[in-house]
Amino acid sequence: MSFTFRFRLPLSRKTLLVCVAIALMAAAGTIANFRRKPRPWQIHEVPIAFWAWRNQSPTEKDVRAAIETTHARALFLRAGQIDYQDKKLRRIRAVTGSLPTGIDLHLVYNGTRSLLAQLETVDPNKLASTIALAFQEDISRADQEHARIVGLQIDIDVPTRLLGSYEKTLRALRGQLKTGTQLSITGLPTWMQSSQLQSTLAQVDFWVPQFYGAEIPERVDQIMPISSPKNLDRLVDSARELNKPFYAGLSAYGCALLYNAAGSLISLRGEMDPATIAADPNLELIDQRPFEDSAKAGSEWRFEYRARADGVTDGLAMHAGDALVVDLPSTESLRASARIVRELAGDKLLGICVFRLPASVDPATLNLEQVATALSDRDSSANIQVRFKHSEAEDRGWLLEIENTGTASAVGGLRVDVDVDVGTIEAINPERGESAETIYHILTAANTLAFTPCSPRRANTIRINAASLRPGQMLKTKLVLTTLPPQVLSVSVETQTDAGDRYMITV
Repeated sequence: MSFTFRFRLPLSRKTLLVCVAIALMAAAGTIANFRRKPRPWQIHEVPIAFWAWRNQSPTEKDVRAAIETTHARALFLRAGQIDYQDKKLRRIRAVTGSLPTGIDLHLVYNGTRSLLAQLETVDPNKLASTIALAFQEDISRADQEHARIVGLQIDIDVPTRLLGSYEKTLRALRGQLKTGTQLSITGLPTWMQSSQLQSTLAQVDFWVPQFYGAEIPERVDQIMPISSPKNLDRLVDSARELNKPFYAGLSAYGCALLYNAAGSLISLRGEMDPATIAADPNLELIDQRPFEDSAKAGSEWRFEYRARADGVTDGLAMHAGDALVVDLPSTESLRASARIVRELAGDKLLGICVFRLPASVDPATLNLEQVATALSDRDSSANIQVRFKHSEAEDRGWLLEIENTGTASAVGGLRVDVDVDVGTIEAINPERGESAETIYHILTAANTLAFTPCSPRRANTIRINAASLRPGQMLKTKLVLTTLPPQVLSVSVETQTDAGDRYMITV
């Protein structure tokens, strides 16, 4: 048996005030610890910048197009690398060509593998002096070329444990720069939890955390994209809480990773042409998928090829059985990342910096229209154009061109049917990257089309098949016809886009 007694203790006015004060202090602490989301940025409010990362300075045409299409305000131009050999520091691989004009330039200096491997033994003051000397040489050059240099950026992937030494380098470098020169650094995701990061960032005007490339898959069975929206929320939150002005570094580039037959990483290439890889008959496509659960979530795409025999593709040598994995960005993957930045970055955001500046000579990067579509938060879509062109080299020669002029890639198989008159095809020769077959189609009693492979002479349809077609990519098939093709082509196109949409047109 149990008994419960209820009784009240008389409270004085003073005691009540103390209790109220305690309650208010507890509530204030709860509010202070509550992580409120910052005010989202509007699309037009976010300044845009690019990294240019080739040994050759970008062309005036490419820079002007970026300014006009995305309203880019700044360009972070790699001006050279800092090397360390025989205990001596020096700048190597200075950028060639005329420096871009009409845009704010930040000259970037990154470290070679040799410097990174021996960084712990390098004198921070000597490293600072070497960078300052290279920067001064480039300032003199920029004055002659009328380029507008506003800042210096260091891109050294310092191990987290050496941030204290990096701080000393930055402090020494700051003392050697003219007043008004903006000093910045790039940052690794692994730095975010270091207690030394705050004091390191105190030496610079702003930084650019790279929200991509945190890990490289060492094994072929490791499914790791360059950038994932799933991880971006946490990284942007961490950058905001540091309360330091920053550009959000986002990726728009792809890479190719070569693995041996046992599945171990051999090499990584960041400039290979995905179309050249897809067109190589020695490479068998064995898998393709979005990295995320759904392509509609905004995902990069993974393509895995197996080498049938020893060979060389786009300058990369491989052996039979090797696996070549291609990680391709999509308009939707950049779009999803940019949206997260706008929502979570807070008032210390200086803008979005995209790696890399789109260029006609860089097929591994999203093109400018794709980048602009992503940054403006517009839906991406494929746009497959089919054309017949007469060949000047041969009277009866014709060229069938299939081009994707949209902002989404065709993936998962592309099929294009083009109707022709029976008996007009004499020869057909597809270029690498596609297959072509001749087909005879008839309308069945059920009012459906039935397709039967046949010889060119009997065919009334040309069918082109390809694994994929990226924006800006073109497939070409050479034809010899006995007569002129029809003035108006009847065309059917079917594919899936990397945005997860089904694409079908019939004209």
